[in-house]
Amino acid sequence: MLQLRNFELFNNLDKDTIEDILSHIHSRSFPKKTQIVTEGDDSHSLYFLLEGRAKIYLDDDSGKEIIVNIHETGDFFGELGLIKSIPRTASVVTLEDSRLGIMPEADFRRCLACYPAFAQNLIENLSTRLIEATETIRKLGLMDVYRRIAVTFLNLSEEVGGVRIINEKLTQQNIASRVGASREMVARILKDLRAGGYISQEDNKIIIHKALPHSW
Repeated sequence: MLQLRNFELFNNLDKDTIEDILSHIHSRSFPKKTQIVTEGDDSHSLYFLLEGRAKIYLDDDSGKEIIVNIHETGDFFGELGLIKSIPRTASVVTLEDSRLGIMPEADFRRCLACYPAFAQNLIENLSTRLIEATETIRKLGLMDVYRRIAVTFLNLSEEVGGVRIINEKLTQQNIASRVGASREMVARILKDLRAGGYISQEDNKIIIHKALPHSW
């Protein structure tokens, strides 16, 4: 599994260690829209996203979906439930045909105990995620809906030829779930941004043509 060697968890590990860890991981393919993890289920495995994309989400008391994150090829998930021996804290579904590397709980715990460098890499990754999550919560807590959308767009976009492009297909409901707002509010804001020439939508991509206004 050559791709697995490129994951952060294997940084600075010697060849023999990597080979031993990889021997405990098997790969499996999943079609688009396959439920990989369901919130509340027992935690049994660590997952490595070898190909494809997956959505991490929560359902609130009213059944509304809240998107927590989108994992891309090279990301891993499921470690929190294993470390704490708690049920899954969020649900995961594939957004496209995907291939995952799966490490059973017993093998994960053995690797943590036997390979300190592996454990250290995991701690550093979790620390980075916590810092990023804390900063995102801080920003979103102080922002109105428009500013949450603007920050989300900037975080998801990449600069190409003088404009910023969001390659991920985003529906109004997707955006609403990410920023914690109603789809109707998102629709109004996007309509105004298009009317002002700030954004356009082409081939399922959002193009940001100029700096978004500070307020709406």
